[in-house]
Amino acid sequence: MRVTESLLVTGFEPFGGRMVNPSGLIVEALGGSPVAGYAVQAGVLPVIRSVAAARVAELIRKHRPAAVVCFGQGGPRQTTLRIERLAANVRDYPIADNAGHRASGEPIIAGAPAAYFATLPVTALRDRVRAAGVPCRLSNSAGTFLCNEVLFAALHHLSTQTPSIPAGFVHVPLLPEQVAGLERHGPSMALETMLRGARAVLAAVAEFLTDADLGHPRSGGRVAPRPRQKAGVSAE
Repeated sequence: MRVTESLLVTGFEPFGGRMVNPSGLIVEALGGSPVAGYAVQAGVLPVIRSVAAARVAELIRKHRPAAVVCFGQGGPRQTTLRIERLAANVRDYPIADNAGHRASGEPIIAGAPAAYFATLPVTALRDRVRAAGVPCRLSNSAGTFLCNEVLFAALHHLSTQTPSIPAGFVHVPLLPEQVAGLERHGPSMALETMLRGARAVLAAVAEFLTDADLGHPRSGGRVAPRPRQKAGVSAE
């Protein structure tokens, strides 16, 4: 697949009874606005088992991007943007998806690796977001719902089809208007602040791609290594 000078960004439709999803609003705002010479192609994914994964693979084939950045809504306790380090090959939904499916401990792709590392430079992304004045941290778990599923499916698709294309995932907090409707109020972040962080992520991705084009090595889809098992100790 020939790669184009574009970045693919994806978010999600609302779910869980909410009327809005900040990740969908973010990618709709980002789409069509170039970043460092890269066109930005945007897609809002359905929160439905298997369908979201198929849709992100379809968007990759359609746009042939230089990189993929997926965004998703985090939980009610999330206080910062969260750059995900890896995705696990497991569905274990805490709630039903928008079609009523509630998967329990099943693989996303049977026979695929247990996990993949994100192939974007997660530390550089975090540092760029922080430099833009937006709270951000790294995360070692993308959960077991559709966010993890889409990241895993994207990394698996790219590793088997176009391993030179990097991909990653950013979780964003709830919006103030979402928190206002909760019985227990918690942290939130304004959409404008999330957008500033998202634009910083894309700027870091563009810089990473430019460095790679200048001859610095770029990694393909990396399978997460299996933990070593010491004698007499079982690996959990």
